[in-house]
Amino acid sequence: MLKELLPFLHAMNDRHPATGSPTPREALPGFYKKYHLDEDGGNASPYVKMELGRHLFLYLPNSDARRRAVFKHDVHHLVTGYTSVFKGETEIAAWEIGSGCTRYPVAFILNLYGIMIGMLFNPIGVYRAFMKGRHTRNLYRDLFTDEQLMDMPLAVIRKHLLLDRPAPKANPGDWFVFVLVLLTGTVYALLSFALLPFVLLYTLYVIVRSRK
Repeated sequence: MLKELLPFLHAMNDRHPATGSPTPREALPGFYKKYHLDEDGGNASPYVKMELGRHLFLYLPNSDARRRAVFKHDVHHLVTGYTSVFKGETEIAAWEIGSGCTRYPVAFILNLYGIMIGMLFNPIGVYRAFMKGRHTRNLYRDLFTDEQLMDMPLAVIRKHLLLDRPAPKANPGDWFVFVLVLLTGTVYALLSFALLPFVLLYTLYVIVRSRK
């Protein structure tokens, strides 16, 4: 996973010879370009594209709550190596929930969808990422401000999040939490069907508007 991001990370290694690692400020532009994202990762966009499969997606309104979480989410991609395509998004969703993201409700809800979709198309990857998250940390704990993170070498961030060490084997407690998350996701997905007509209408609106 991480090797897919290495080409543009290696290109900036000389900026931090002590760690051999660029900062998010240096690495994110290449990340956004690689995955055909806006220069700010879509932060200023009025909508969010949510992939349900390789060729199936919906649009949701962007919100201030989502904007507060998206920078940390993008840095998570850099330090974990999970890609920003369908498979990688299902895995980082599982990792973020496994490592704890309830302080950011929007991230938790979107990640629940990611896990449930991932269980249909990428169950092994989702399971492994969740278990990895259970024994690592993430940036949603707000121990650093976004501005502090911008100029922090990725190697230092990885070390802080315990991503620089092999994850221990999953234990019964990890399996119990995983099953509990799946049950929660199932209930939430079923309840969300009531909102599906509105989401479809909004998706149609975005598609029609983008083609004008």
